[in-house]
Amino acid sequence: MNACADPLDPSIAVALLAAGRGERFTGDKLAAELGPCPLWQWAAEAAIHAGFVTRFVVASEHSASLFSGTPWRTAVNARAGEGLASSIRCAAQAAKDCSRLVILLADMPFVEAGHLRRLALGDGALFTRYPDGRHGNPAGFPAAMFSRLGGLQGDRGAGGHGWSEDAEALSPFSPASLIDIDTVADLALAEARLPIDP
Repeated sequence: MNACADPLDPSIAVALLAAGRGERFTGDKLAAELGPCPLWQWAAEAAIHAGFVTRFVVASEHSASLFSGTPWRTAVNARAGEGLASSIRCAAQAAKDCSRLVILLADMPFVEAGHLRRLALGDGALFTRYPDGRHGNPAGFPAAMFSRLGGLQGDRGAGGHGWSEDAEALSPFSPASLIDIDTVADLALAEARLPIDP
């Protein structure tokens, strides 16, 4: 991992979504080891290296203890079983006093600090462009959209609700940074991409 960037304005927050059930993974997905550290820590370190000073992790009641003693403020999503949108609502509430929020999934170990920083410094809703043309996470939103985030329902993010159709999107520097871990097999493939210092 490269050296930390200059600190961002504290009014720009990042929320690491870590309340998912991981039903396709055998065992505790986010606590599973990837190289020298737990899976969730890779995305978390990318956010720190991007310069975020204000950092929230949205955890379920089951996973909250995983983040105890870390430099992240834990927001417990008591309704995590309702799907991804419930964690986004929780993130928007946690960041209610901030000017901008970047939403990041905890199971994306190769997400780039530089890409997260561009999302943080952008204007309006700003999504990540995937190789197949989809717009998705990570994504950044201004405070004016927090109330709209608070109304999301189901197991889809803002992109899945059609928000991204008229929004800007940025491609990451490397498509490999968009790899997410859903299964033990995915974790093994990610392990094969190492060594990369977290």
